[in-house]
Amino acid sequence: MNLQQMEYIVALDKYRHFVLAAEACGVTQPTLSAMIQKLEEELDVKIFERSRRSVVPTSIGVKIIRQAQTALNETQRIKEVVADETGAMNGSLHIGIVPTIAPYIVPDFIYHFQHAYPNMKLHLDERDNKGLLQELAYGNLDMIMTTSPLEGTSLLEIPVYVERFVVYFSEGCQWDTLPSGPGMLLPADQMWVLKEGHCVHGEATSFCKNQEVGNHVYEAGSIETLIRIVDRNGGYTIIPELHVGFLTDKQREHVRPIESMPSPQRRISIFLKEDFVRERAVNAVRETLLKIIPARMLDERFGKHDIRLRRSRN
Repeated sequence: MNLQQMEYIVALDKYRHFVLAAEACGVTQPTLSAMIQKLEEELDVKIFERSRRSVVPTSIGVKIIRQAQTALNETQRIKEVVADETGAMNGSLHIGIVPTIAPYIVPDFIYHFQHAYPNMKLHLDERDNKGLLQELAYGNLDMIMTTSPLEGTSLLEIPVYVERFVVYFSEGCQWDTLPSGPGMLLPADQMWVLKEGHCVHGEATSFCKNQEVGNHVYEAGSIETLIRIVDRNGGYTIIPELHVGFLTDKQREHVRPIESMPSPQRRISIFLKEDFVRERAVNAVRETLLKIIPARMLDERFGKHDIRLRRSRN
């Protein structure tokens, strides 16, 4: 077994077509087919089921391909570790980000990062938490950005910023008649919420009278969709503070702070595997985020200090 064969089975799993996989690997189709068949003979298992219409991995093939992808990722990391130690900002960086954070981070992040580090290939992947954690575990992502805490993980957490929620209400909503003050409890039946898994639901609805009741609760997939639903159907929703900058001047007139105690908010963090060693890369991410996130929202340590991943140096 060699790295070339691993590359071939990963490509075939991706494209599910011998010709396309061979083109992606820069070899002929007979060469790719022969090398994969040789690997199957060596392991004495079938990695792929082949038919005229499809090429799909077997159950054991799925596990082999996953391990091959991990091995290829780790091989690439050898070059990246060398680059990190020698101060050369090149190689690739794969970052995963949750959808309810991405609109406020990704566009400016790409702009600033690529201008500051033109020799580094940046890859951003938007997924829900389950997908992010899976890809991080497989080694397909170097780090992820999502809300904290993440239960049941042993990942290294680097807090980045804390963001409050605000209320966005419809033009027809009588805001003056709704409860206000530190003990405010808003009626749940007028609230529109996001789907579970998008890191807003639990934190944002803590001030509702009854989170389990609501004739008008529709679980939308994006904050932008929620705002359009409110504009069209009435009621109110909860949006992150950074989303206010996306609203029109007229829409901003329908934004109010949440006066409940404690104030609903979310903490955004970077999560890494504990064996992640590319200190220069994670600090490149830090420097980029400092250009995007308002200083008043930044975690104090993140705003003032470089990130140190190694506890000791020889």
